[in-house]
Amino acid sequence: MFIAHDIEISKNGEKYRLSDNPYTGTKLEVLEYDAQGAEKELDFNEIERINGRFLNSSVEKFKKVNMVVRYDVSKIAYVAHLKNSIQNLFSGQFYLRELATNDTEIPFQTMFDPTHKFELNYVDGKQLLVTLVSSVSFDTTKTAGVISLEFETVELPYYESIGYSTDLEKQNNLGLWGINSEMSFLSNSDKRKFTFYNTDNDFVYYAGDVPIDQYNQKLIVEITIGENTKHFTFDTGYKSEMMTVKNIDLKEGDVIKYDGLQTYKNGIPINGLKYGTGNQPSLSPGYNQFHFNQVVKKVSFKFKMYYR
Repeated sequence: MFIAHDIEISKNGEKYRLSDNPYTGTKLEVLEYDAQGAEKELDFNEIERINGRFLNSSVEKFKKVNMVVRYDVSKIAYVAHLKNSIQNLFSGQFYLRELATNDTEIPFQTMFDPTHKFELNYVDGKQLLVTLVSSVSFDTTKTAGVISLEFETVELPYYESIGYSTDLEKQNNLGLWGINSEMSFLSNSDKRKFTFYNTDNDFVYYAGDVPIDQYNQKLIVEITIGENTKHFTFDTGYKSEMMTVKNIDLKEGDVIKYDGLQTYKNGIPINGLKYGTGNQPSLSPGYNQFHFNQVVKKVSFKFKMYYR
């Protein structure tokens, strides 16, 4: 088979290609792959004697991914085994990522030449966390055919970047974010600066198109305090809530960490209204101006980027 398009499956720390993996071997080939837009739950309100309706709320629930796969085995006895292997390959939760060739031209080959293999590259630097929602169904009396599979996203209805912001700060690796990203390829660009020193305000750039404002999105902020205080405040822009740490001695060099769920001082949780607001940082697409009520020694923003 000439494989010009493939899907990478990442599960339990292992990465497989659909066309070549320990479960189904080289028996499968991707024919179609369609990651749809997010399904929305809309709530409308109607007002008596007024034409039309008013949108109260809109919640993005999940994405659907449809995949059509061709299978080909040498004996009918292998088909039922293949069906079981496909179910094992797509069990649980896993990430999907697209690969494709940039050059589909097939060179002239004689019957004695090995089958030409396309060089496959990642389509972009994004992945989807999904689970299989359809049954694995195909005719086990045929040694070749097509299989339709349907997946739905788990947790978030968005693409997630492969790399963290701090990876992009250190590396110039196209595979981390893809050529079609808004991220600059210049290593000294302010769009790739996520660690700051001796500052009380600056700008951090977020290249995603979905705000980071939920606990199940990956955002960690670590701040090294610059001077002794009992009242520390921090925000990440005009759309941000104010983060406050109070009623606790903070000394120069102490590290405050926000992980989306909890706040820590030197690794020890300091949650609850006694010690602060309990708010967590958020980021909006584009530049976010952050502020502190003192000059901090260091602040780092480590996050994934999310895309519709």
